[in-house]
Amino acid sequence: MINELIEIESFNPFECQYPNRKLITRETLILIKNLRVAGQKVRILPDDDQPLEILYKKGISEMFSDVLILYLFGKAADVAVNVVSSQIDKLLESGKNVKKENIIINIDRSTNNFNYYGEKVLKNTEKKLLEERLQFKKEFEKCFKVISPFKKYPTPIFLNHNPKIVGWCLIYEDEKGLGTEGIVTDKKVKRRIRQGRLKGFSITGIAKITQCSICNSKFTECNHIPGKVYDNKKCVNKIIDADFVEASIVKEPVNPQCLINLEV
Repeated sequence: MINELIEIESFNPFECQYPNRKLITRETLILIKNLRVAGQKVRILPDDDQPLEILYKKGISEMFSDVLILYLFGKAADVAVNVVSSQIDKLLESGKNVKKENIIINIDRSTNNFNYYGEKVLKNTEKKLLEERLQFKKEFEKCFKVISPFKKYPTPIFLNHNPKIVGWCLIYEDEKGLGTEGIVTDKKVKRRIRQGRLKGFSITGIAKITQCSICNSKFTECNHIPGKVYDNKKCVNKIIDADFVEASIVKEPVNPQCLINLEV
């Protein structure tokens, strides 16, 4: 039985490079799947025929690094918040770092905003986060207008997925998986790499075509949870086709193999 309606707005921070794409992050999709399994009706906006695609960051351990605002309708605020909070708590049990301040629950698109603990937050919190997200998008747009000085390396390298170019690279995929080759141009970043303070890479991509390993349907449309075992078979999201957006240098990559090899 469906108890309530939850709306989540898609957001494309790379509109200038990849226009007309309906994107949600991987962790948001997992949350949506958990909510659906729990009997909640989830609507992703805009509610149109545009295919839903997954924005992912391979090599970064932080969850909800992007803003997530859930709009809840149809039930008492405390009950609605508890439903969503319990699902988010399940995701957090993985032990990853979480930007908790980026998760806001709004009731009936009013001024009633809560954090995922169910605690009321300031009325302007939602507005502030949305303004910061829009500014983030504008800064990325400026970066992507910059033409690489290296013909071999067309893709910008950022620091911690923030819109500041610190180098240029080529992102490729072979039998070993994703890889990068490039040049770090920022002197401070080079020094931090040599000092061991920056150790790895994280690649942002847009998964255009995906397939669930359990039901073989589109991964965005089914309710199977990645990592969960169904009839002795582990659920995996198979990425059939993807766009590689950017590469970022990070302090601690989630995959110990995503390390930087800096040649002097």
